[in-house]
Amino acid sequence: MSTVCDCPFDLDAIQDQAWIQRVEFHDTIDSTNDMAIEIAASGSHPPGPPLLVLAAEQTRGRGQRGRRWESARGSLAFSLLFTHGTPMPPRRIPPLALATATGVAEALSQRLVANSVSEARLKWPNDVTVNGKKICGVLVEPLPPAENTPAAVVIGVGVNINNQIEADLANRATSLATELGTNAPLSDCLVEILDQVDLQVEAWSTGDPRLHERWNRTCQDLGRQLSIETPGGHVEGTCREITPDGHLVLEQPDGSLQTVVSGTTTDGQSI
Repeated sequence: MSTVCDCPFDLDAIQDQAWIQRVEFHDTIDSTNDMAIEIAASGSHPPGPPLLVLAAEQTRGRGQRGRRWESARGSLAFSLLFTHGTPMPPRRIPPLALATATGVAEALSQRLVANSVSEARLKWPNDVTVNGKKICGVLVEPLPPAENTPAAVVIGVGVNINNQIEADLANRATSLATELGTNAPLSDCLVEILDQVDLQVEAWSTGDPRLHERWNRTCQDLGRQLSIETPGGHVEGTCREITPDGHLVLEQPDGSLQTVVSGTTTDGQSI
């Protein structure tokens, strides 16, 4: 466990209370996902509970499709490294991202609702929002086995907690502190999020059908008209469901259904 004197986290409490194998903390880091990938490549993390890579600040955080993710001090920027005996099939990645985002939404909602604030919602394919503004992004990166290193998967999570939202993003992004009107304890928030992610990832691992129901119940997009940029082109329609495989089902004006495997919404809310 790496520490510094002004660490904003109670690392001992996180280690004791969370389901992780150990914490690797860095005050400032390029990317927690990149660090987790380096550790996976070294073969030093065994199968079992995940390694938590945690940073007070990321300078090159990234999200889906290489987008930059701001991770200033006061936010949560962390990655979970899971080592597996066999490679993860690509079809399992979208549901894992949704399971993680559902866990984050559940944890944030507990604090928000207790303070009479709207619940956190899921935005397909891997974001969490509050009142329509992005508060969290998830990035899942599978790693194939290599010589002397097993397969692994890294789940990167960035959550706006107490960090200030830049002025040019204020109409599209929010933080927990902004919604609550006061700062929140970082270590407590992290443990709460990890606990909920643990529950949802376990449901994903066992194929629990209730997970699919939960992410549809949490989804902000159901019944909304969406515009999606996909690898195959632009599609529009009314969102009807996120399937158990993590795909989006859109209803066309003629009543037909179109399944979107991957894409990005272009409704002005993506960041």
